[in-house]
Amino acid sequence: MFLDNLKVVLIAAIIAIHAVLSYTDSMDLWPYDSVREVTLSPITETALLMVVGPFGFFVIPLLFMVAGLLAPPSLERRGVGAYARGRLLRLGVPFAVYVLLVQPAVSYGLEHPLGEATGSYAEEFLGKPPQLGTGPLWFVGVLLIFSLVYAGAVAVRPQGLARHWMPDVGAFHLLLLAAAVALASFLVRLAYPIGTESDVSGLQLWEWPGCIAAFALGVTGSRQGWLAAVPERLHRQCRVSVLLAVVAMVAFMVGLGALEGIEDVAGGRHWPALVFAALEGVLVVFGAVWLLGLAQRHLDRPLRRIGPAVSRSAYGAFIVQEPVLIGLAVVLRPVPVPAELKALVLAGGGIAGSFALAWLLLARVPGLARIL
Repeated sequence: MFLDNLKVVLIAAIIAIHAVLSYTDSMDLWPYDSVREVTLSPITETALLMVVGPFGFFVIPLLFMVAGLLAPPSLERRGVGAYARGRLLRLGVPFAVYVLLVQPAVSYGLEHPLGEATGSYAEEFLGKPPQLGTGPLWFVGVLLIFSLVYAGAVAVRPQGLARHWMPDVGAFHLLLLAAAVALASFLVRLAYPIGTESDVSGLQLWEWPGCIAAFALGVTGSRQGWLAAVPERLHRQCRVSVLLAVVAMVAFMVGLGALEGIEDVAGGRHWPALVFAALEGVLVVFGAVWLLGLAQRHLDRPLRRIGPAVSRSAYGAFIVQEPVLIGLAVVLRPVPVPAELKALVLAGGGIAGSFALAWLLLARVPGLARIL
């Protein structure tokens, strides 16, 4: 039960974050911000960076960790072949359809009327060197890769991943994993800084170290009973570690000048990028475990009335969020209100609209429920 509720909360948070990113000036992480008509004030952006920013590191890694938690029981129940085919259906089909059809149409529909994409659709998206526009579905594509690699590893060495080969995970193991994530992130971002557009794969390579660690930690935790409960002592240690890392992250960014320091921490051969990666590693690893334990303790109850429908629609809401958010942003475009108000309206409308559209598609499109 808690996993269903956690999934809803995380996807709603992702949609809200993307809504806010639509009006930011300092972070080029969402398509609409390049054509935005209003911009959040520097004070608002700084406040969001200081208060919400550190916790944003938990969201995507926690989704990978949940996927890792569910992978071993699913594979053992279905077998390697059926598991791989299921992943290709539920992850590969939506990813391919979105990347090849939906994403180009959404991008052209947004940019062409505003003069950003001046050529025809064929010229803009078919006549250029291949560069995948994955949007938020980069997560789905990367998860498919991880899932198939895991299935292949089990097929080759089924006993190599058995429970008795793994020590009980403690804070020290998490610290070592966080250090590995920090070093790998720093090295990867020498070539692919945060938010880079030079990655032709469209799969956010700069975020992979934390995602790999979270998925692997989920697989390990699944075999150690974390689906039932994260050990209480480990949960407390993770909470303390996260709070300390959040304080350190805020102090570090303030010292760099907040918004002015974003480019320095995005990647490169300098100490701010390394320090940022180190703090991020702690937040990714300890934060994912802490939030999992928090969900187990506080979200293990059914949502009233629309709970089952909302939970069932969560994956679909994640997939359709980009066209919904961009469509609503275009509708709000001529409204003469500050960016702060537009961001709030877009966040609320984006969450409601994405879940509603996903539910409608599941209810009306035959066979879609098998995929979503």
